[in-house]
Amino acid sequence: MRYRRAYVVGAHLPNGGTYMAWHLGRILERDFGIAAVAVRVGEETPDHGIHQYDLRMPQVAIAEMERAIGADDILVVNPSFSQHQFGMRLPGFKLSYVQGFNTFALLDLKFDHYVAASGFVAEFLRSTYAVDARVIPPFIDTVHLPPAPEWGQRPALSVLPYRKGLPEVWSASFARLRDLVAARAPQITFAEPLASTGVAHAQLLAQLGASRYLLSLSAAEGFGLVPLEAMAMGTLVLGYDGFGGRQYMRADENCLVAPYPHIERVAQMLIDAVNDPARSAQIARCGQETAARYDYAAFRQAWIGELGRVLRIAPVAG
Repeated sequence: MRYRRAYVVGAHLPNGGTYMAWHLGRILERDFGIAAVAVRVGEETPDHGIHQYDLRMPQVAIAEMERAIGADDILVVNPSFSQHQFGMRLPGFKLSYVQGFNTFALLDLKFDHYVAASGFVAEFLRSTYAVDARVIPPFIDTVHLPPAPEWGQRPALSVLPYRKGLPEVWSASFARLRDLVAARAPQITFAEPLASTGVAHAQLLAQLGASRYLLSLSAAEGFGLVPLEAMAMGTLVLGYDGFGGRQYMRADENCLVAPYPHIERVAQMLIDAVNDPARSAQIARCGQETAARYDYAAFRQAWIGELGRVLRIAPVAG
């Protein structure tokens, strides 16, 4: 079939999952010659200042997309929009890039194809919905990383907490960890927690790269982009593995993590890391090597292969 357009729902929402969906639209347009269209969920625009977009897609509202979409169109939708039941109601080839397992109450099971962001998400889809999904991890920008101080030049006793996930779980976990650390290693301090929203991406990376230690207490992630970006910036990642983070996290090798809710283990790992900076620096270096493998080139090539196979189309020359 010759496809006309690729509609990407929520393409310009300022979060990592929708940014990955935007890149699927970019690949469909630039590598397959299929015009990409951004579908607005609310009033979002590409000018929110969080991410940079080098392809200016036309924008339409959801209602306009629903009126215009045809059998020769592609619909790219993250599963967090499952409540719209696009799969049941709309024509065209419907593709779901499942980057999480806790962002939807019930997965829209009327899509034509599903791809998972991690092995954990793929197993969740298989065991819960009997959906077999190939794994294509998200990417991080390894080319335009801002400069950062050498690891040894960063504050030795300060830890940067990253605030993401269910607020009650994060707050309870952080309060427990802070009490444990205060009792056993009062010399360790905590910086102002880094917010997960509203921070320009370049600023986020710079903040990650200014710290020796990132404390990530998001209990449930489909993948976890920010901890991987912290690794790329030479920062030692500690905290919960978020389940999906097991795609790239190797405890005691490239990070220091434990599954939720083992906050006591996390606290002891943090204390040990600060007390043994040479070992911590080595683990951080291994984290950088890991992060380098999750670049855009690998993401793009994996998706070119996957889209060509399931859509039965070939990339355009050049």
